[in-house]
Amino acid sequence: MAQPNLVAALGLCLLVEPAVSAEWTRGAGFTAGAIYTDNVCLRNTDKLDDTIGVFTPNVRLKGEGARARMDLYAAAQFNTMEDSDVECGVSGADNISPAPRIRFNGSSELLSNWFFLDATAFADQNRINPFAAGGEDALDGRGNLNTSYQYAISPYIARRLTDTASLSLRYRYSEEHNTEDVLDDNQRQQVQFDLGTSPELSRFSVGVGGNYSDIEYEERFGGDELFNSQLSSAQVRAAFQWSRSIQFNAYVGEEWNDYVSVFQDSDGGYWDVGVTWTPNSRVTVELGTGERFFGESPRASISYRHKRSTLRASYLRDLTYDRSLRGTDPFADNVDDLVDGGLPNDQGIIGDGGEETTITNSPILDERFLLVYRFTGRRTTFSANASHSEQTRAEDGFEDTFVYAGVGVERALSARLSTYLRLSWTRREADQRRGLLAPDSDNARATIGLERKFGRRTSVGLSYQYNERSSDNILDEYEENRVLLQFRYQI
Repeated sequence: MAQPNLVAALGLCLLVEPAVSAEWTRGAGFTAGAIYTDNVCLRNTDKLDDTIGVFTPNVRLKGEGARARMDLYAAAQFNTMEDSDVECGVSGADNISPAPRIRFNGSSELLSNWFFLDATAFADQNRINPFAAGGEDALDGRGNLNTSYQYAISPYIARRLTDTASLSLRYRYSEEHNTEDVLDDNQRQQVQFDLGTSPELSRFSVGVGGNYSDIEYEERFGGDELFNSQLSSAQVRAAFQWSRSIQFNAYVGEEWNDYVSVFQDSDGGYWDVGVTWTPNSRVTVELGTGERFFGESPRASISYRHKRSTLRASYLRDLTYDRSLRGTDPFADNVDDLVDGGLPNDQGIIGDGGEETTITNSPILDERFLLVYRFTGRRTTFSANASHSEQTRAEDGFEDTFVYAGVGVERALSARLSTYLRLSWTRREADQRRGLLAPDSDNARATIGLERKFGRRTSVGLSYQYNERSSDNILDEYEENRVLLQFRYQI
């Protein structure tokens, strides 16, 4: 691994050097407070209460120049649970303190108009076993929390060959490291190639492309490399711009895959046909259908943008990995959302990052529906999001389902006083072959709070939170009440 790490370090140096002369924005702050819970161990009987001290410093660094840009947000939550006299008596991971959260995006133009470099980094907490209790955030005693660290370096060539034709060649190296041994560390290498005319620049466009991906795991059943996998494909694409608002597109290709699977086929020919409709600059609709070795592969998406509202909805059936799902965060590409008030949607409580998924090193066939809506008025902001994911593990064919729905309302009562209400519900349905070790469950959370600003940089928040879990395993059911008092200062 030493050689790839050397390449990553060199890549970061190449990214930083052009950004030295950029315009920089710097910031820092912290959140400090106390949280009272009447059920820190998340039990249905013999509940134990505790008061937990929390301190979360954060830093922000953003720079943008003529040839490079960088955007970093980093926070770490320290808590006093390790010093508590409460003993929950459950096996699993120790309490996480500090619990880090990192978001980094960067890009650089190394050679004018053709050679570029991207870099990303991510750190967050996620649940180890999605079917067990605990792990909703870093402040319970159930030991069901893991910290994932991921970074990626991606040099690429993007070269215009003619007025309408271009060449794209990208290499991407990424690593994932987990604090819990049950989740294997891994390295992934990817190569993407495309040559042809651009649909945005010509009425009729054609091209050829290819993809290659290789994942190597450091440990699996005593170091067995059985679960290392390779995915590769080649395709021919075409698109026809019927009018200013309607485009027809299609591609056909072949894929060659090598991984542990109970499916009869893991490769073969594939195709896709679709249409893109853009009636105006605010609306984009994409529809398509196709066939791959795992069966039908329909797709659909809609994006709507207005002065006060945004809507995004999508449906897709595709192969992915648990490393990709654990490392997916809806705020990773919008670092600004992390700064206002500390951390997103949790008022300073670091929760799980990424999407719900199970533990596996084999590919996952993920059939997923997503919906995100946000409305911003003069004094009121409303947001809603939902997801439905059916995940089939290639190694054994187990089919698990994860459903999420959440709404939030924020209301400015005055120039300095605001209130908010957040409701969320999560359902986890395990494959019946998993037995009693993976019971179906429902988790509900409701939070209501007030926030008072004392200036541009200082605020105090007070909130109440109710958590409830119902499960087919009565030992995993619980109710919890929390009261949160926090002070925030942001430079």
